[in-house]
Amino acid sequence: MLIANVSPRTMAKTTNTAWLAHALREAEQEYEVEGFDADHSKQFWAWHKKGRFDFEVHLEASARFHTDVVLPEGKVSVVDCGHSENHPHITDSVLRVADLVILHMSPTRADWLRIAEPPDATPFKDILRRSAPLRADGKPPTTWVLLNRTVPNAASTAIYRRKLENDGYNVFTTVIPRSETFAQSMNFPVVGAKKSVFGELVTEIEKRGLML
Repeated sequence: MLIANVSPRTMAKTTNTAWLAHALREAEQEYEVEGFDADHSKQFWAWHKKGRFDFEVHLEASARFHTDVVLPEGKVSVVDCGHSENHPHITDSVLRVADLVILHMSPTRADWLRIAEPPDATPFKDILRRSAPLRADGKPPTTWVLLNRTVPNAASTAIYRRKLENDGYNVFTTVIPRSETFAQSMNFPVVGAKKSVFGELVTEIEKRGLML
């Protein structure tokens, strides 16, 4: 199975990818995880080295991801995909083979506009649609939005959840709060992911039948 973590720009995607991967490893099923860094920043890959992850992360920021990467059988492949605004060719390639797309978004006007009404880029809904003819089933990949950097009791979370749902997106019930633990974790070991909100996210993914 391939889980593609995507966003138009910086929306905590890499941080969430690492924590989600660890939560999958720590889940009751103890999923075997393999990571792929399809972002030219190489942050996911560098983090797995410095943080001593117990799974491999491979550098694959390429428009040929769909042909060059051999997905490991019996493992969950977790991909940190390059920003779709700057590297649409990478996003297009990853979407051709993704089983589940997680679109990361903070509940802010800026992030909403980057997804729905970018001034000089392709709306993400159109990026998903254009992948369909290139996929084996001829359909866009299953896509869910993960709201992150949320503030407790802030109206923005409900407002942007509603806007996303009205635009046809599925939105996870689980949200990732604004947290110094997550924000400052890069390049350090990831500890206790299962007991964090990312453990709740894994449970929601499972209950919704999104794990293949």
